Amino acid sequence: PVVRDAEIEALARDYARPIFRAAGLANDGIDIVLVNDQSFNAFVTGRRLFINTGALMTAETPNEIIGVIAHEAGHIAGGHQQKLRDQLERAKTMAIIATLLGAGAMVAGATTNSRGLAGAGVGVAAGGGEMAQRSILAYQRTEEMTADRSAITYLNATGQSGMGMLKTFHRFQTALSLSGAQVDPYR
Repeated sequence: PVVRDAEIEALARDYARPIFRAAGLANDGIDIVLVNDQSFNAFVTGRRLFINTGALMTAETPNEIIGVIAHEAGHIAGGHQQKLRDQLERAKTMAIIATLLGAGAMVAGATTNSRGLAGAGVGVAAGGGEMAQRSILAYQRTEEMTADRSAITYLNATGQSGMGMLKTFHRFQTALSLSGAQVDPYR
């Protein structure tokens, strides 16, 4: 659900204007949309930057929200959405090829009574999906780092501090530590 509040939307646009200009997005007609969600998050789709109301309510300083906007501007300026779509297509192809190779090995193992070959085929077929997923995760980590670096560049170009971003990173790290969740370090 979208939240409409003229004052908050105008303030977010004021925060974003110099960042978008520094990112080369000043005339690209990017909409800022407020989302009624209590989590501290923001994301982009196409030419829209979505900011959760939870981020606005949780942020202790405007610089935290400006850092979030700068990060998301990094995704837009970097064309990350289209690149991710391309990467997903490659991963899908990789998984299909692995499945076909695995199926071929299973059939060959079955026709030659080679349990080892059939078992290897099962492993290849199953491993292809995992390999594709890890490829996507590695790619997304790279894009997140790129967006973070771009954000720092935009903040520096506009004479703003990166401390809000650091505070946000610390918030995420603390929340993850307190959750007790066991996270695969690769993910």
